[in-house]
Amino acid sequence: MREPEAESIPVPIAPAPAPTCDHVDVPVVPAEAAPAASRDHVDLSHGTFHAAVIGAQYNYASAPTPVTPADTWPQLRAVRRLTLGIRPARRFGDEPTLPPYVRRDTDDLLDRIVEERLRTGGLVVVTGEPLSGKSRTAWASLRRVGGGIRTRVHNAQPGTDLRGLPTALRGRDRSGNHVVWLDDLEGHLGEQGLTAGLLAQCVHEGVLVLATMRDAAYDDRRFGDGPTARVLSGASTVQLTCHWSEAELARLDEAADPRLVDARRHRGTLGVTQFLAVGPELWEEWLRAGRSLARKRGHQLVRAAVDLARCGVTAAVPLEPLTTLTGPWLDEALEWAVRPRLGTVGLLVRGEETGTWRASGPLVADALRSPDLSPLKHDQWLSAVREAHKHSPDDFDDVVRAGRAALRALGEAGDGNAMNTLGVLAGLAEDHTDARFWYERLADRSKTWGTFLFGQYLAGRGEHAEAIRYYEAAAEAGNPVAVQDIGPLLLIHAEHWLARAAEAGSQSAAAQLTALREALADIPATVEE
Repeated sequence: MREPEAESIPVPIAPAPAPTCDHVDVPVVPAEAAPAASRDHVDLSHGTFHAAVIGAQYNYASAPTPVTPADTWPQLRAVRRLTLGIRPARRFGDEPTLPPYVRRDTDDLLDRIVEERLRTGGLVVVTGEPLSGKSRTAWASLRRVGGGIRTRVHNAQPGTDLRGLPTALRGRDRSGNHVVWLDDLEGHLGEQGLTAGLLAQCVHEGVLVLATMRDAAYDDRRFGDGPTARVLSGASTVQLTCHWSEAELARLDEAADPRLVDARRHRGTLGVTQFLAVGPELWEEWLRAGRSLARKRGHQLVRAAVDLARCGVTAAVPLEPLTTLTGPWLDEALEWAVRPRLGTVGLLVRGEETGTWRASGPLVADALRSPDLSPLKHDQWLSAVREAHKHSPDDFDDVVRAGRAALRALGEAGDGNAMNTLGVLAGLAEDHTDARFWYERLADRSKTWGTFLFGQYLAGRGEHAEAIRYYEAAAEAGNPVAVQDIGPLLLIHAEHWLARAAEAGSQSAAAQLTALREALADIPATVEE
């Protein structure tokens, strides 16, 4: 009697074990020993089934990238700050790479949290606006409480495979601290980055994960029930802002580093950390634009505003004194110049009055400290004086004073343009002794123009008799302007004496004065009285 055939019972396929954060052991079959393809297995990589299921073959993701053993990580004091996401500041001298750290109001809270997590392990995230100083603040806290040589740091770049961390931490020296640094944490979240499971293992190992994250990125990922929300829900956070409190600004005032002094003076509406971060970007782009045909006009537009600021004009001015560009060229240059860099400020910024502009504070600060910009010329100082008189009267005296100091060496070396400008500036400062000194030197140097300019200065002060002498000398030397102006000057001088005679009772002088004044009314004024 035939026995009934055994009932065929399907064999369930066991799910592939989830890879741990530690490692994944994938058996390797030597190529020469691999069996020939058959129709009695499941190849999950192609999703095909062949005949009865008697086994399964799994294709795993790549193995974790190894992380160096924790006891070989760099010591805290040996880590270079610029590798941590901290932006460099501009240097024009022998200053250190970064200015001294100025304590923020949140530092005491952050220090307490970091100190606790160094003992217990866990995730600490410093959040804040862009360029609010998150990386510098987090690192400064770790340096204060981290124990120096007793602390080792693994600086992971965004996108780094972190799955090998548990293996790297095994067997480490537990008498010290081990810290995982994750700048811009949003770039470290994901299956191969920081997961809830990996964070739990770091906590179990007593490892501090110190991270930074922009507010917007944190808010996008923190809330909900997704995997990144589960990671961030266990974090201790401290929030920074670009706006500095009065207490923080008071601490800034105590700093002597020239870059921090610049931040106090030139930051305008920018935060201190924004000012320090965006400065190098503005400076390099502006300099490179000067060597680019496509951006040459924009560079020159900004240069005019920078030079006004170098002269001491702090107010915004209309475009007319800054450029001769018109139409599409001006529109293109201005559009490039005002575009915000790093989301903060452009090379030019709008003034308080419509249609006025000034160079941005970080650019001005760097221009004032740069040894590479050419000295300001005499005509630039005269232009700055005019603009200060019209738009920035509070700066007028400072601009005049700065121009006199800047041009004195050139004047003493015999530069005629510098001598003339020094005479003008001294006159504006009501220092007529110094003004006469420079005009006399100029007249000795140039009979044609120097004598004329001295005569013009004297006529402006009402010293007509002496002015006529220099006008005549200039006219005799062939100065065409002196030839044109000496006649009206002589008439003005004659009016002066006729008026004196008329006051003394001379009837003929009074009649001549009336006729002269009628004639002078028809003569365009060419000589300053």
